[in-house]
Amino acid sequence: MEPFSETEMEGTSGSVVRNESLESSMRNRIVRLEQDNSPYLLDKAKGEYWTQIKQQLDHIHSQDEYNRRIEFENRDLQIRERKQECLRLFNHILAQHPPLEDLAPYNPQEALNDFLDEHRQEVDKRVHFEVQKGDREHIAFLEKLLSDLKNSGPDAVKRIFHPPSPSNN
Repeated sequence: MEPFSETEMEGTSGSVVRNESLESSMRNRIVRLEQDNSPYLLDKAKGEYWTQIKQQLDHIHSQDEYNRRIEFENRDLQIRERKQECLRLFNHILAQHPPLEDLAPYNPQEALNDFLDEHRQEVDKRVHFEVQKGDREHIAFLEKLLSDLKNSGPDAVKRIFHPPSPSNN
């Protein structure tokens, strides 16, 4: 094992310095999501999600492209982790307050996922093709939702099931 957290790989158009510590962190975080059977890993078999990311990183031949790709994958993983944490808290609240499920317009987990997807679609409309900006806004929204679920519990779940219309904000 090298004492450094970065390694240099030869590519066809030069060398790429790899951020091994970030890659290792991402791999371990993906393993945790796999252990939780996260639906946010897109039904990929255990190990498949990381394998695909690693293969993409292994075939990058410029430092700028590597940096952009690993930053994108890290933000994407942060979104998946926060969604998983929201789901965990959401399910915990439902388990503690079973009557809340009756307020769901349909399957509670699908309602949560639709709520999350609708927010992302609104962000994407607002920021157009600025993926990094959209990701950061969505991460901030997920952080706020996590806080709301922790602090407001049942009321937060009710807002997920019946969000205020945009004109009422």
